[in-house]
Amino acid sequence: MDELGLVEDLVRRWERGWGLCRGLPEATTRTASDALEVVLGLPGREWELFLVDGGDEVVRALAEEVLGSPGWLTVTTQRADEVAALLEHAGLEVFAERKLLMSIDLRNQATPAAPPPEYRQELSGDGAVRSAQLLDTRGNVAARGMVAVVGTDAVMHDIHTDPGHRRRGLGSVVMGMLGRRAIQRGATTGLLMATVDGAHLYRRLGWSPVATMVTATNRTAANSRSTAA
Repeated sequence: MDELGLVEDLVRRWERGWGLCRGLPEATTRTASDALEVVLGLPGREWELFLVDGGDEVVRALAEEVLGSPGWLTVTTQRADEVAALLEHAGLEVFAERKLLMSIDLRNQATPAAPPPEYRQELSGDGAVRSAQLLDTRGNVAARGMVAVVGTDAVMHDIHTDPGHRRRGLGSVVMGMLGRRAIQRGATTGLLMATVDGAHLYRRLGWSPVATMVTATNRTAANSRSTAA
């Protein structure tokens, strides 16, 4: 499998788990472009196309389709600046923050230290999706995350630490909780879409970037857009 095929395979595997975490219907594939179409039903984000960059023509074609629509377009690419310029030239508004598609052999994820004693660990959920959280002494959620296990893939999602509890290693603890549970369920590969801030944590744990994810929408939808996670 060439590099483009490898990235496309990882995007499809990531999307399956991401969709499960968000409770979304199964994605469909656009025949002409091989882009994945996901229905989200959100204001300004009724659907989103996930495209692995296969050249300027297909990027332009999908950009024209998104223009004037309530949809988003996310392009996974190794040439983020060029793709962002193409999307802007097509009339779309490109989100300032770019995400990273990251992966790891879960057996190689660094083992975090135990959380400070004032935090209590909780795991919940059944089936493919599990949740982890750390609670403070008042029972408030200090950090949280989710994982969807699909075959041998574990897709991490919504990893978040409350601002008042940061710089205490809680994000690493949550990742460790999710990673161990995923391995118990037979997962070997971890996948996630990282924000710029989150990528620093994941790199420290041993995760590697695969490609950059550039997202754009039309300017009308941008005014009412929700989170891109």
